[in-house]
Amino acid sequence: VVLDSRLRLPPGSQLARTAATVPTWVLTAGEPEGMKRRLLEDLGVKVIPVAADGAGHVDPAAALTALGEAGLTRLLVEAGAAVNGALLGAGLVDRLAWFRGGQVIGADGLAAVAACRVDALEGAPAFTLVEERGAGPDRFALYNKKE
Repeated sequence: VVLDSRLRLPPGSQLARTAATVPTWVLTAGEPEGMKRRLLEDLGVKVIPVAADGAGHVDPAAALTALGEAGLTRLLVEAGAAVNGALLGAGLVDRLAWFRGGQVIGADGLAAVAACRVDALEGAPAFTLVEERGAGPDRFALYNKKE
């Protein structure tokens, strides 16, 4: 499953070219251009238009609703900071698996989570630690959403 607000996935990409054998769904904001959509669908990509958020990106709640209606009710999300922040900010994360390494990059590195649209600490997404252990030289922590 790919979130692609403007349907920029190239039809020549490996992801699109293997869609006939590896199910590939692309959720896009609004109604995508017809020719590009047809090219992707001809390759086996399932293109699903959903509502956009205020910034023109795929609305996370609309995306998960569309996936649920299509029969996908559980997701493992490995994403960048923007998608992570959008899902957390919308309260759509039930379980959080967090891996940490022993290197400190600081502000020069890439954020794991972008803004969650939280005005006060009380409104921040909250989780309870369920498990923590070593993972080679790194640490793994599993959290469940606080009810």
